[in-house]
Amino acid sequence: MADESGNTKATLQWKWVLIGVIVGVVFMTVSFLSVVSTFHNTPIQLLVTTAGFILIGAIVGYLSPGVTIREAMIAGIITMLVMAGIIVAIDAEVGHDKVMMAVLLLFSGIFSLVGGWIGENLQGTLKGNENPASFQYKWVIVGTVVGFVLNVLFVFLLPKLYNMDLQIMSFIFAFSFVVTGFVVGLKSPGVTLKEPAVAGAIAIVIEYLFIQLSLGVEVPMTYLLIGLAEGFLLTFFGAWAGEYVQSMTERVTEKAE
Repeated sequence: MADESGNTKATLQWKWVLIGVIVGVVFMTVSFLSVVSTFHNTPIQLLVTTAGFILIGAIVGYLSPGVTIREAMIAGIITMLVMAGIIVAIDAEVGHDKVMMAVLLLFSGIFSLVGGWIGENLQGTLKGNENPASFQYKWVIVGTVVGFVLNVLFVFLLPKLYNMDLQIMSFIFAFSFVVTGFVVGLKSPGVTLKEPAVAGAIAIVIEYLFIQLSLGVEVPMTYLLIGLAEGFLLTFFGAWAGEYVQSMTERVTEKAE
């Protein structure tokens, strides 16, 4: 049974597994050196690495022809095995213990699988029976995951560029929601403004719980409410911009035809 690219669904595209591993090892090495040297905190390191595996899968799923979710999963597992070997070989300190490495070894494939599914949806290869006129829950999930990854990477991978300035960090955090909305608005079928906006609010709740439960930092409920409004509105604005670009692109394509 062939997919849209002409490849049989039973055939594993090892080229994309290899590409995923190369991208993954490079990204993980850079992020490991950056995050470990900046944040001596196991939960933050775990959070960034989790986002990294989702990103690996999303890159493979989005750029590769056909449906390559399995390839994304395998690339994530191999990347984790390579990184585990490097960490053991150089006897690097991973947070306070080696528990993080063991957890990631178990779940790296799942995280990359989720990323692969996200990438395929953004590419448009996983088309279901969704009605563009109705509320599309699938794009809430896509937006939540994209928002989570961008929030984490923007906030925890870039601090050295602005010397941990909290005002700049707040701006970058807010900007990640605009980017999230733009990506979903641009790539989703029909007009999807509410879906990414809801996803932005959900991402805020996830990050609030992470701060409260993993970092043990008490955040006033007022801040959560402000964050929910900020996440919703900024992602909504980004989605509007993405929909506008999508509509302009479709008009240009129609005129060219």
